[in-house]
Amino acid sequence: MERVLFLLDPTGNATAFAIHDWRKAEDALKQKIPGPSRLAVACADITGINEKVFVRGSHKVLGADAPRRFLEAVDANPLQGTGSGRLELAEKMTNPALTPQVPRVAVNRIWHHLFGRGLVPSVDNFGVLGEEPTHPQLLDYLAASLVRDGWSFKKLIRQLVLTRAYAMSTRGADADLAKDPSNQWLSHARVRRLSGEEIRDALLMLSGRLDTKMFGEPVPPHIGDFQDGRGKPGQGPLDGSGRRSIYLGVRRNFLSPWMLAFDTPAPFSTMGRRATSNVPAQSLVLMNDPLVRELCVQWAARVAAESPAPAGELIRARRMAIAAYGRQPTEKEWGALVEFLAAQKASGAPEPERLAALAHALVNTREFIYLR
Repeated sequence: MERVLFLLDPTGNATAFAIHDWRKAEDALKQKIPGPSRLAVACADITGINEKVFVRGSHKVLGADAPRRFLEAVDANPLQGTGSGRLELAEKMTNPALTPQVPRVAVNRIWHHLFGRGLVPSVDNFGVLGEEPTHPQLLDYLAASLVRDGWSFKKLIRQLVLTRAYAMSTRGADADLAKDPSNQWLSHARVRRLSGEEIRDALLMLSGRLDTKMFGEPVPPHIGDFQDGRGKPGQGPLDGSGRRSIYLGVRRNFLSPWMLAFDTPAPFSTMGRRATSNVPAQSLVLMNDPLVRELCVQWAARVAAESPAPAGELIRARRMAIAAYGRQPTEKEWGALVEFLAAQKASGAPEPERLAALAHALVNTREFIYLR
Protein backbone atom coordinates (compact mmCIF):
# COMPACT_ATOMS: atom_id res chain seq x y z
CA MET A 1 0.00 0.00 0.00
CA GLU A 2 2.81 2.43 0.87
CA ARG A 3 4.48 1.71 -2.51
CA VAL A 4 1.24 2.53 -4.32
CA LEU A 5 0.74 5.69 -2.32
CA PHE A 6 4.37 6.72 -2.99
CA LEU A 7 3.80 6.32 -6.73
CA LEU A 8 0.78 8.60 -6.45
CA ASP A 9 2.80 11.21 -4.56
CA PRO A 10 6.56 10.62 -4.95
CA THR A 11 7.42 13.88 -3.12
CA GLY A 12 5.83 12.72 0.11
CA ASN A 13 3.18 10.30 1.39
CA ALA A 14 1.12 12.82 3.37
CA THR A 15 -1.10 13.89 0.46
CA ALA A 16 -1.50 10.33 -0.80
CA PHE A 17 -2.51 9.06 2.64
CA ALA A 18 -5.03 11.90 2.94
CA ILE A 19 -6.57 11.00 -0.45
CA HIS A 20 -6.70 7.36 0.58
CA ASP A 21 -8.50 8.16 3.85
CA TRP A 22 -10.95 10.47 2.04
CA ARG A 23 -11.82 7.78 -0.51
CA LYS A 24 -12.27 5.21 2.24
CA ALA A 25 -14.65 7.52 4.10
CA GLU A 26 -16.49 8.23 0.84
CA ASP A 27 -16.95 4.50 0.18
CA ALA A 28 -18.30 4.00 3.71
CA LEU A 29 -20.87 6.75 3.14
CA LYS A 30 -21.90 5.23 -0.20
CA GLN A 31 -22.65 1.95 1.53
CA LYS A 32 -25.22 3.75 3.69
CA ILE A 33 -27.15 5.12 0.72
CA PRO A 34 -30.31 3.02 0.27
CA GLY A 35 -30.54 1.20 -3.03
CA PRO A 36 -33.34 1.47 -5.60
CA SER A 37 -36.79 0.85 -4.18
CA ARG A 38 -40.23 0.44 -5.69
CA LEU A 39 -41.48 2.40 -2.67
CA ALA A 40 -39.16 5.37 -3.09
CA VAL A 41 -42.07 7.79 -3.11
CA ALA A 42 -43.23 6.48 0.27
CA CYS A 43 -39.71 6.25 1.71
CA ALA A 44 -38.40 9.71 0.85
CA ASP A 45 -39.52 12.52 3.14
CA ILE A 46 -39.22 15.89 1.49
CA THR A 47 -40.09 19.44 2.43
CA GLY A 48 -43.82 19.89 2.69
CA ILE A 49 -45.40 22.12 0.08
CA ASN A 50 -48.98 23.34 0.17
CA GLU A 51 -50.82 23.25 -3.12
CA LYS A 52 -53.12 26.01 -4.29
CA VAL A 53 -56.75 25.60 -5.23
CA PHE A 54 -57.22 25.22 -8.98
CA VAL A 55 -60.05 27.59 -9.76
CA ARG A 56 -62.68 25.71 -11.78
CA GLY A 57 -60.13 22.90 -12.12
CA SER A 58 -57.64 24.88 -14.15
CA HIS A 59 -54.00 24.65 -13.15
CA LYS A 60 -53.44 28.03 -14.82
CA VAL A 61 -55.83 29.86 -12.50
CA LEU A 62 -54.55 29.46 -8.94
CA GLY A 63 -56.57 30.38 -5.91
CA ALA A 64 -55.86 30.33 -2.18
CA ASP A 65 -53.52 27.89 -0.46
CA ALA A 66 -54.95 24.47 0.42
CA PRO A 67 -53.03 23.52 3.59
CA ARG A 68 -51.99 19.92 4.11
CA ARG A 69 -54.36 18.31 6.60
CA PHE A 70 -56.61 15.37 7.34
CA LEU A 71 -60.26 15.32 6.31
CA GLU A 72 -61.62 18.71 7.33
CA ALA A 73 -64.79 17.15 8.75
CA VAL A 74 -62.65 15.11 11.17
CA ASP A 75 -59.81 17.52 11.98
CA ALA A 76 -59.53 20.89 10.27
CA ASN A 77 -56.14 21.74 11.81
CA PRO A 78 -53.35 21.92 9.19
CA LEU A 79 -50.40 19.58 9.52
CA GLN A 80 -47.48 21.05 11.41
CA GLY A 81 -43.78 20.84 10.69
CA THR A 82 -41.66 21.31 7.61
CA GLY A 83 -41.62 17.70 6.43
CA SER A 84 -44.08 15.94 4.19
CA GLY A 85 -46.47 15.44 7.10
CA ARG A 86 -47.13 11.76 6.32
CA LEU A 87 -46.22 10.63 9.83
CA GLU A 88 -48.52 13.20 11.44
CA LEU A 89 -51.29 12.25 9.01
CA ALA A 90 -50.88 8.56 9.85
CA GLU A 91 -51.03 9.36 13.57
CA LYS A 92 -54.27 11.25 13.08
CA MET A 93 -55.76 8.49 10.97
CA THR A 94 -55.03 5.90 13.67
CA ASN A 95 -56.07 8.07 16.60
CA PRO A 96 -59.29 6.53 17.99
CA ALA A 97 -60.28 9.88 19.45
CA LEU A 98 -60.43 11.34 15.93
CA THR A 99 -61.25 8.32 13.76
CA PRO A 100 -62.88 5.56 15.82
CA GLN A 101 -63.84 3.77 12.60
CA VAL A 102 -60.28 2.74 11.69
CA PRO A 103 -59.81 0.11 14.46
CA ARG A 104 -63.36 -1.12 13.86
CA VAL A 105 -62.67 -1.61 10.16
CA ALA A 106 -59.43 -3.45 10.94
CA VAL A 107 -61.15 -5.71 13.50
CA ASN A 108 -63.99 -6.40 11.12
CA ARG A 109 -61.59 -7.45 8.33
CA ILE A 110 -59.83 -9.90 10.62
CA TRP A 111 -63.16 -11.29 11.88
CA HIS A 112 -64.29 -11.70 8.27
CA HIS A 113 -61.24 -13.75 7.34
CA LEU A 114 -61.46 -15.96 10.44
CA PHE A 115 -65.21 -16.55 10.57
CA GLY A 116 -66.20 -16.24 6.93
CA ARG A 117 -68.36 -13.16 7.47
CA GLY A 118 -67.65 -9.85 9.17
CA LEU A 119 -69.53 -8.46 12.13
CA VAL A 120 -70.34 -5.83 9.51
CA PRO A 121 -70.97 -7.98 6.42
CA SER A 122 -70.18 -5.13 4.02
CA VAL A 123 -66.49 -5.02 4.94
CA ASP A 124 -65.77 -2.31 2.33
CA ASN A 125 -68.64 -0.06 3.38
CA PHE A 126 -69.21 1.20 6.92
CA GLY A 127 -71.38 4.03 5.68
CA VAL A 128 -75.13 4.50 5.59
CA LEU A 129 -75.38 2.31 2.48
CA GLY A 130 -73.53 -0.56 4.17
CA GLU A 131 -75.02 -3.24 6.40
CA GLU A 132 -75.39 -2.73 10.12
CA PRO A 133 -73.19 -4.69 12.55
CA THR A 134 -74.77 -7.82 13.99
CA HIS A 135 -72.86 -7.42 17.26
CA PRO A 136 -72.04 -3.70 17.72
CA GLN A 137 -70.92 -4.05 21.35
CA LEU A 138 -68.54 -6.87 20.43
CA LEU A 139 -67.14 -4.77 17.58
CA ASP A 140 -66.51 -1.86 19.95
CA TYR A 141 -64.89 -4.13 22.54
CA LEU A 142 -62.52 -5.72 20.03
CA ALA A 143 -61.62 -2.34 18.52
CA ALA A 144 -60.73 -1.02 21.98
CA SER A 145 -58.68 -4.17 22.66
CA LEU A 146 -56.78 -3.73 19.40
CA VAL A 147 -55.79 -0.16 20.30
CA ARG A 148 -54.96 -1.10 23.89
CA ASP A 149 -52.65 -3.91 22.66
CA GLY A 150 -50.66 -1.55 20.48
CA TRP A 151 -52.48 -2.42 17.24
CA SER A 152 -51.10 -5.95 17.37
CA PHE A 153 -52.98 -8.08 14.84
CA LYS A 154 -51.25 -11.19 16.19
CA LYS A 155 -52.72 -10.67 19.67
CA LEU A 156 -56.16 -10.05 18.21
CA ILE A 157 -56.03 -13.16 16.04
CA ARG A 158 -54.89 -15.25 18.99
CA GLN A 159 -57.72 -13.83 21.09
CA LEU A 160 -60.30 -14.76 18.45
CA VAL A 161 -59.09 -18.26 17.52
CA LEU A 162 -59.11 -19.30 21.19
CA THR A 163 -62.80 -18.49 21.57
CA ARG A 164 -65.57 -21.07 21.71
CA ALA A 165 -67.26 -19.38 18.75
CA TYR A 166 -64.25 -20.14 16.54
CA ALA A 167 -64.11 -23.78 17.70
CA MET A 168 -67.77 -24.57 16.95
CA SER A 169 -68.82 -27.20 14.44
CA THR A 170 -70.60 -26.35 11.22
CA ARG A 171 -73.32 -28.85 12.12
CA GLY A 172 -75.65 -26.76 14.24
CA ALA A 173 -78.52 -28.09 16.35
CA ASP A 174 -81.93 -28.25 14.69
CA ALA A 175 -83.39 -25.78 17.18
CA ASP A 176 -80.59 -23.29 16.51
CA LEU A 177 -80.95 -23.67 12.75
CA ALA A 178 -84.67 -22.97 13.02
CA LYS A 179 -84.09 -19.80 15.06
CA ASP A 180 -81.02 -18.61 13.14
CA PRO A 181 -81.15 -20.03 9.59
CA SER A 182 -78.70 -17.45 8.18
CA ASN A 183 -76.33 -17.96 11.13
CA GLN A 184 -76.40 -14.26 11.87
CA TRP A 185 -76.02 -14.90 15.62
CA LEU A 186 -73.17 -17.42 15.30
CA SER A 187 -75.15 -20.43 16.43
CA HIS A 188 -72.66 -22.61 14.52
CA ALA A 189 -69.59 -22.22 12.34
CA ARG A 190 -69.84 -21.42 8.66
CA VAL A 191 -68.80 -23.85 5.95
CA ARG A 192 -66.02 -22.08 4.08
CA ARG A 193 -64.21 -23.01 0.93
CA LEU A 194 -60.46 -22.56 0.80
CA SER A 195 -59.14 -19.90 -1.55
CA GLY A 196 -57.16 -20.82 -4.63
CA GLU A 197 -53.94 -19.81 -2.90
CA GLU A 198 -54.70 -22.00 0.13
CA ILE A 199 -55.57 -25.02 -2.01
CA ARG A 200 -52.35 -24.67 -3.98
CA ASP A 201 -50.28 -24.31 -0.80
CA ALA A 202 -51.99 -27.37 0.72
CA LEU A 203 -51.06 -29.44 -2.34
CA LEU A 204 -47.47 -28.26 -2.15
CA MET A 205 -47.31 -29.18 1.53
CA LEU A 206 -48.74 -32.67 0.99
CA SER A 207 -46.32 -33.34 -1.84
CA GLY A 208 -43.36 -32.23 0.28
CA ARG A 209 -42.54 -29.58 -2.29
CA LEU A 210 -43.53 -26.55 -0.20
CA ASP A 211 -40.70 -24.08 0.33
CA THR A 212 -41.37 -22.33 3.66
CA LYS A 213 -38.66 -19.72 3.17
CA MET A 214 -39.94 -16.21 3.80
CA PHE A 215 -39.41 -13.09 1.68
CA GLY A 216 -37.43 -12.89 -1.53
CA GLU A 217 -38.13 -12.02 -5.13
CA PRO A 218 -41.44 -13.09 -6.71
CA VAL A 219 -41.42 -16.23 -8.83
CA PRO A 220 -42.35 -15.68 -12.50
CA PRO A 221 -45.81 -17.15 -13.17
CA HIS A 222 -46.28 -20.26 -15.26
CA ILE A 223 -47.96 -19.32 -18.54
CA GLY A 224 -50.05 -22.03 -20.18
CA ASP A 225 -49.69 -22.94 -23.85
CA PHE A 226 -53.07 -21.46 -24.67
CA GLN A 227 -52.26 -18.12 -23.04
CA ASP A 228 -50.89 -15.82 -25.70
CA GLY A 229 -50.81 -12.15 -26.50
CA ARG A 230 -48.68 -9.07 -26.70
CA GLY A 231 -46.18 -8.63 -23.92
CA LYS A 232 -46.15 -12.31 -22.97
CA PRO A 233 -43.66 -12.67 -20.08
CA GLY A 234 -41.01 -15.31 -19.66
CA GLN A 235 -42.08 -18.77 -18.59
CA GLY A 236 -41.95 -19.63 -14.91
CA PRO A 237 -41.81 -23.12 -13.34
CA LEU A 238 -45.04 -25.13 -13.18
CA ASP A 239 -44.93 -25.45 -9.38
CA GLY A 240 -43.58 -21.94 -8.79
CA SER A 241 -40.37 -23.42 -7.36
CA GLY A 242 -42.45 -24.67 -4.45
CA ARG A 243 -42.93 -21.16 -3.12
CA ARG A 244 -46.11 -20.17 -1.31
CA SER A 245 -48.76 -18.57 -3.48
CA ILE A 246 -48.15 -15.17 -1.94
CA TYR A 247 -44.74 -15.11 -3.65
CA LEU A 248 -46.04 -15.86 -7.15
CA GLY A 249 -45.63 -13.02 -9.60
CA VAL A 250 -48.77 -11.64 -11.22
CA ARG A 251 -49.10 -10.46 -14.80
CA ARG A 252 -52.30 -8.52 -15.32
CA ASN A 253 -52.74 -9.69 -18.92
CA PHE A 254 -51.83 -13.32 -18.14
CA LEU A 255 -53.70 -14.18 -14.96
CA SER A 256 -53.55 -17.72 -13.60
CA PRO A 257 -56.56 -19.80 -14.73
CA TRP A 258 -56.19 -21.76 -11.48
CA MET A 259 -56.62 -18.67 -9.35
CA LEU A 260 -59.42 -17.26 -11.47
CA ALA A 261 -61.37 -20.52 -11.19
CA PHE A 262 -61.30 -20.23 -7.40
CA ASP A 263 -62.46 -16.60 -7.37
CA THR A 264 -59.13 -14.90 -6.81
CA PRO A 265 -59.95 -11.27 -7.72
CA ALA A 266 -58.30 -9.57 -10.65
CA PRO A 267 -55.51 -7.27 -9.40
CA PHE A 268 -57.05 -4.08 -10.75
CA SER A 269 -58.63 -2.74 -7.56
CA THR A 270 -58.97 -3.49 -3.85
CA MET A 271 -61.25 -6.32 -2.76
CA GLY A 272 -62.32 -6.60 0.86
CA ARG A 273 -64.62 -9.59 0.42
CA ARG A 274 -64.06 -12.18 -2.28
CA ALA A 275 -66.87 -13.90 -4.09
CA THR A 276 -67.24 -17.60 -3.31
CA SER A 277 -68.65 -19.62 -6.17
CA ASN A 278 -69.18 -23.31 -6.78
CA VAL A 279 -68.80 -23.85 -10.52
CA PRO A 280 -67.76 -26.80 -12.75
CA ALA A 281 -64.49 -25.05 -13.65
CA GLN A 282 -63.19 -25.73 -10.15
CA SER A 283 -63.71 -29.48 -10.47
CA LEU A 284 -62.17 -29.44 -13.94
CA VAL A 285 -59.09 -27.65 -12.63
CA LEU A 286 -58.60 -30.16 -9.81
CA MET A 287 -59.08 -33.06 -12.22
CA ASN A 288 -57.00 -31.92 -15.19
CA ASP A 289 -54.54 -29.21 -14.19
CA PRO A 290 -50.96 -30.44 -14.79
CA LEU A 291 -49.83 -28.95 -11.49
CA VAL A 292 -52.38 -31.03 -9.56
CA ARG A 293 -51.42 -34.22 -11.34
CA GLU A 294 -47.70 -33.62 -10.84
CA LEU A 295 -48.07 -32.85 -7.13
CA CYS A 296 -50.27 -35.92 -6.61
CA VAL A 297 -47.51 -38.12 -8.06
CA GLN A 298 -44.97 -36.46 -5.76
CA TRP A 299 -47.31 -36.90 -2.78
CA ALA A 300 -47.62 -40.63 -3.49
CA ALA A 301 -43.85 -40.96 -3.84
CA ARG A 302 -43.34 -39.12 -0.57
CA VAL A 303 -45.76 -41.41 1.30
CA ALA A 304 -44.10 -44.49 -0.16
CA ALA A 305 -40.67 -43.23 0.92
CA GLU A 306 -41.84 -42.41 4.45
CA SER A 307 -43.66 -45.75 4.86
CA PRO A 308 -41.47 -48.37 3.15
CA ALA A 309 -42.04 -52.11 3.31
CA PRO A 310 -43.29 -53.95 5.29
CA ALA A 311 -45.91 -51.18 5.71
CA GLY A 312 -48.88 -52.19 3.61
CA GLU A 313 -50.68 -50.19 0.98
CA LEU A 314 -53.70 -49.66 3.22
CA ILE A 315 -51.49 -48.14 5.91
CA ARG A 316 -50.14 -45.68 3.38
CA ALA A 317 -53.65 -44.96 2.13
CA ARG A 318 -54.93 -44.23 5.65
CA ARG A 319 -52.06 -41.84 6.26
CA MET A 320 -52.88 -40.03 3.03
CA ALA A 321 -56.54 -39.70 4.02
CA ILE A 322 -55.58 -38.29 7.43
CA ALA A 323 -53.20 -35.81 5.81
CA ALA A 324 -55.86 -34.69 3.31
CA TYR A 325 -58.76 -34.36 5.76
CA GLY A 326 -56.96 -33.53 8.99
CA ARG A 327 -58.85 -36.34 10.73
CA GLN A 328 -59.44 -40.07 10.63
CA PRO A 329 -61.66 -41.17 7.72
CA THR A 330 -65.14 -42.30 8.67
CA GLU A 331 -66.16 -45.92 8.23
CA LYS A 332 -68.03 -45.08 5.05
CA GLU A 333 -65.09 -43.10 3.66
CA TRP A 334 -62.65 -45.90 4.51
CA GLY A 335 -64.84 -48.44 2.77
CA ALA A 336 -64.94 -46.31 -0.38
CA LEU A 337 -61.17 -45.84 -0.20
CA VAL A 338 -60.50 -49.58 0.09
CA GLU A 339 -62.89 -50.25 -2.79
CA PHE A 340 -61.12 -47.66 -4.94
CA LEU A 341 -57.70 -49.22 -4.32
CA ALA A 342 -59.06 -52.68 -5.10
CA ALA A 343 -60.40 -51.44 -8.42
CA GLN A 344 -57.07 -49.84 -9.24
CA LYS A 345 -55.23 -53.04 -8.38
CA ALA A 346 -57.59 -55.10 -10.53
CA SER A 347 -56.78 -52.86 -13.48
CA GLY A 348 -53.14 -53.91 -13.25
CA ALA A 349 -51.77 -50.53 -12.17
CA PRO A 350 -48.57 -50.73 -10.08
CA GLU A 351 -48.63 -49.45 -6.52
CA PRO A 352 -47.04 -46.02 -7.24
CA GLU A 353 -49.75 -45.34 -9.80
CA ARG A 354 -52.44 -46.58 -7.43
CA LEU A 355 -51.28 -44.24 -4.68
CA ALA A 356 -51.04 -41.34 -7.14
CA ALA A 357 -54.60 -42.07 -8.30
CA LEU A 358 -55.73 -42.17 -4.66
CA ALA A 359 -54.06 -38.81 -4.01
CA HIS A 360 -55.84 -37.37 -7.03
CA ALA A 361 -59.17 -38.75 -5.79
CA LEU A 362 -58.67 -37.28 -2.29
CA VAL A 363 -57.89 -33.87 -3.76
CA ASN A 364 -61.12 -33.97 -5.76
CA THR A 365 -63.39 -34.33 -2.72
CA ARG A 366 -65.36 -31.50 -1.17
CA GLU A 367 -63.78 -32.32 2.19
CA PHE A 368 -60.37 -31.31 0.85
CA ILE A 369 -61.30 -27.79 -0.24
CA TYR A 370 -63.93 -26.94 2.39
CA LEU A 371 -63.44 -26.14 6.07
CA ARG A 372 -66.02 -27.74 8.32
